[in-house]
Amino acid sequence: MNLKVMKFGGTSLRSEATRKYVYRHILEYQKTHKIVLVVSAMGRYPDAYATDTLLSLGSEYLSKEEKARLVSMGEQLSTLKVCSELLDMGIHAHALSFFEAGIFSDDHYDYAKVLRLDGTKVKQALANYDVVVVGGFISMTPQGHITTLGRGGSDYSAVLFADMLDLKEVDIYTDVDGVYDNDPKLNSYAIKYDKLTYDEMLNMKSRVLHDRSVEYAKEHGIRIYLKGTFSGSQGTVIDA
Repeated sequence: MNLKVMKFGGTSLRSEATRKYVYRHILEYQKTHKIVLVVSAMGRYPDAYATDTLLSLGSEYLSKEEKARLVSMGEQLSTLKVCSELLDMGIHAHALSFFEAGIFSDDHYDYAKVLRLDGTKVKQALANYDVVVVGGFISMTPQGHITTLGRGGSDYSAVLFADMLDLKEVDIYTDVDGVYDNDPKLNSYAIKYDKLTYDEMLNMKSRVLHDRSVEYAKEHGIRIYLKGTFSGSQGTVIDA
């Protein structure tokens, strides 16, 4: 069974129009692979279900544990929305809850440290479905309390799922088609890198990828393909 982990960020998922581009990528790879599809919360503030929008609904007096529960609703909703649309398209998809995802952490609720991975439920789902949709950003304590992996943590989740499945590569899609030496939205002469080492990527202090995802990928030898949701280009490869 060929497996692939694909992660899509909030700007790729924010509307029906943008999600059509996401599903084109899914349909292409679904011909030859079973897919673990890692999704972020839909959109960016002030979109209704974005992480910062959800956070703005809560009081500053909420505990970190309560805030983690609040913001995790974005990914949980995104998981079910994307799964629903895949099912409507005739794709044999299934949405896993965070209880089943198998990422266990300590109780630092807003920037949790991962303690162990358990791929049992993910592998069982892959045996029965073509696309398994999971929420990024969310982990849980051994006692079953929701924790989160920090801002941008869905990138980290994608690499964790790849490791969980003994894969040595992961595809991470964003609204830019790779890593550039300058912001391509502000500088039309920005140059895209075809390949970067893990250390080069970390030294750039780029917000395109979560540092924890690159650090974990380096430690476990997982190649990251950073691609554009709205582009057909090859993007940037982050490797040793």
